[in-house]
Amino acid sequence: MHSEPHILELESVDSTNIYAKKHFDALPDGTLVAAWEQTAGRGRLGRKWVSPPGRNLSVSLVMKNVENPFYATVVTSLGALELLEKNAPELEFFLKWPNDIYHGERKISGVLCEFTQGKGGVKGVIAGVGININLEHGEIDAIDRPATSLKVLTGLHYDVKKLLRELADSLIRYYIIYSRSPETVFAEWKRRNFVIGRRVEIEDASGSVTRVLVRDIADNGELVAERNGTTFRFSCGDVRITRESLDFQRLGGPRAAASGNRMENDEN
Repeated sequence: MHSEPHILELESVDSTNIYAKKHFDALPDGTLVAAWEQTAGRGRLGRKWVSPPGRNLSVSLVMKNVENPFYATVVTSLGALELLEKNAPELEFFLKWPNDIYHGERKISGVLCEFTQGKGGVKGVIAGVGININLEHGEIDAIDRPATSLKVLTGLHYDVKKLLRELADSLIRYYIIYSRSPETVFAEWKRRNFVIGRRVEIEDASGSVTRVLVRDIADNGELVAERNGTTFRFSCGDVRITRESLDFQRLGGPRAAASGNRMENDEN
């Protein structure tokens, strides 16, 4: 894996994750597959990712140095978060367990990581990242879940190709740090997670929704939550941010907790 990212740009593809899995053996470790149009983009839990041609970032990072999709999620969500904060520093974005980035109650980015094994026996993870960049208000309103975009939030139009290069740099930087110290990237990911110490709704695989207080995130990525005085772990499902979650004050916040803890790449 090189410190300089290799970007493979495709005009149109069914899904960057599908393409990267099909060509896993031939693609070098750390390759970022990007498409300006996805005809079958997907999110977690089988959800469709809405992305008009040329307006958003839809990429997949080939990770041959990691076999646990959870750690691939850690690396890629931190890279996407860094991109958003760099281009809209006046706004507060946060990570929402397990793999989303939010502004307030609205999602702006999601990650879908899939384990794969090439024909040559090499194992790894394909980490798909979608970020809403230039979606308009009407397009946002058509999405079936609360969402937003950089353009809606700032009123500015962004050069998506420039942002692609910036995202590639951030993803590779975090991937390099992960290869040297997985504990370091996990610690920052955990610090930047909004849900710790807040009341949220969790939805399990059956669709059942429960209100809980999140106490912690375990080293394996499971939520440690409390309900009616009983502590339990939650690993498969989704978390919903509500107005109560946003109003519930904990000591410090995602950004406050992360201040002074930015990691620097010691590649130089």
